[in-house]
Amino acid sequence: MEQTRYGTEIMRIFRLSSGRQGVVRRGAGGAKEHGVRSIRVMGVAGAALCASGFLAGCATQEAKPVASSHAAGAVYQASGNEPFWHLTLAQNTLTLQQPGSPELVRAVTHAHTDSGERIYEAQDLKAVMTPGTCTDSMSNQRFTEKVRVTLQGRTLQGCGGDSQGPASLNDTRWVVTTLNGKPLAASNHAPTEADRTTDQPNHDHEPPLVAPTLDVNATGKISGSDGCNRYVGGLTFGPKGRVEASKAGGISTMMACMGPGGALSRSFNDLKQAVTRWHVDGTTLVLETADNRTIRLRQVF
Repeated sequence: MEQTRYGTEIMRIFRLSSGRQGVVRRGAGGAKEHGVRSIRVMGVAGAALCASGFLAGCATQEAKPVASSHAAGAVYQASGNEPFWHLTLAQNTLTLQQPGSPELVRAVTHAHTDSGERIYEAQDLKAVMTPGTCTDSMSNQRFTEKVRVTLQGRTLQGCGGDSQGPASLNDTRWVVTTLNGKPLAASNHAPTEADRTTDQPNHDHEPPLVAPTLDVNATGKISGSDGCNRYVGGLTFGPKGRVEASKAGGISTMMACMGPGGALSRSFNDLKQAVTRWHVDGTTLVLETADNRTIRLRQVF
């Protein structure tokens, strides 16, 4: 894994769960394996104590095995902020990375469950995964598990498991990457302030080709650029995929757009006006119409 810099950017790189990249990633996930796996290993010293009778119940006391929570060969990942840390669990090995500290790699010596928690213990490292929604304190990305890492008397708190789509799109900004399966080259770069004012006086008659944008305010109402003109309203994004169309429709500026820019804006507006639901696929926002046409967008900050 490339270790470049820590902070928000490295958290985005590290934000993988169950082998999937997540947005903040958050990508496509593989099939899960539902089975039982025990990762219990006893050291030489422990075996000697059992043999000599010093540890009662060695032969009969067995920890509950840990159920596999991710596909075979995948990497379970978790991370936290302030202080920043990143943990992986792969092939019975815990690997902990922290800014300014050497990478800590430890073989799991004991893995078990207790009251629904999965617990992985190593020489001087312990990771506890607790089911329940966990929200990253920097990205607001939600995950399915709370993770607690203990080492050398210190405890680190963070999130892990599968990434969950946000319950709401409020206060987010997006740029279109694909219109009904057709990728947009212009989506490789986030719009600049100049791109956002192509409808203003004294702008070049033929505006640059830029991807449409979607801004969702604190109440779910939308605005943005269709790649040519600015628009406001028309749709309100509710929680859990709900979309409500405004009876009055939206409004927009009326600059004439010719050529590729005009074709792009018309395609976007036709699809946007027909959107009936939304969901998040990894780090991608997907807007869907009743006849299964789609607009795919990536988040910008």
